[in-house]
Amino acid sequence: MTLPIDPSAHPVPGPVVRPAMGWWRRHRVLRNWLSGVASAVVVSVISGVALAVLTPGEDTPGGGAAPASAAADEPPFSVDVLFRGDYCAPYAVNAYPGELSSPHRVVDPDSRIRPADDEVAEWMQRVDAIPAEGRLLLTLQGSTEKTVVLQDMTVEVVEPRGPAIEATTLFYPESGCGAGESPRLFKVGLDTANPRPVPAAGVDAAGNEIPAVAFPFSVSESDPEIFAITADPGHCDCTWRLRLRWTSAGRSGTLVIDDHGRPFRTAAVVDTNARKFVAHSVRGCPGGLAWCEEGA
Repeated sequence: MTLPIDPSAHPVPGPVVRPAMGWWRRHRVLRNWLSGVASAVVVSVISGVALAVLTPGEDTPGGGAAPASAAADEPPFSVDVLFRGDYCAPYAVNAYPGELSSPHRVVDPDSRIRPADDEVAEWMQRVDAIPAEGRLLLTLQGSTEKTVVLQDMTVEVVEPRGPAIEATTLFYPESGCGAGESPRLFKVGLDTANPRPVPAAGVDAAGNEIPAVAFPFSVSESDPEIFAITADPGHCDCTWRLRLRWTSAGRSGTLVIDDHGRPFRTAAVVDTNARKFVAHSVRGCPGGLAWCEEGA
């Protein structure tokens, strides 16, 4: 549910197109959320999510009492986090292609199916891959039927911005970009002086536009929200995290959203002299290799 806002206070960029095999096709909560606006059938469930960490801030907590079954500083809603790179942007990995593991959990040299979003997220963690563009998927749902108001979301660049990475090898777990569904969509320019999530229009499973809407939002147990946030590093190597300010039943707090307890990292790459490798599922690699050189 979106709360009334002043649209003139939030300029709206144009629609953003996404790939046809989007993550929402595998996400149970998104399936329920989209059922009110489209008749598409979602066929599987995203697994493997990071935990958001509640960090008390100046406005945390408020004056209300927490439920008896919960700690006083526990937020009255859950946030599932999945961080991965963009479908068409490369990843910088400090590894030799012959030694780098596949992004697929089960390696089938004959398969041409792209890895699932959660497989890519797990692979990034495993090999310490740095995406050239970040994609953050948030599922927010209240723990009770009491309304939780999500007041605003801010971006914190944790460390001084570094220069773009001079890459010698780049890896593409998948390839091919196209139109597809998007839920609540926000874009972040990490190389700007004060980066912030800017709302953008999305598209539902039936091809209908989902209007761009800015904060505040509200959630409850039966009324979740799905946010997709794309992070463009511009010309920087940036580490960052989000701060989500909320209020509910006289309580308030700030939820720090990060990547398994560490900041997200997104970096621009200089690929002038870089060798580029694609996963075996993009096209077959000789000898059962997990990665083969593009154009070879």
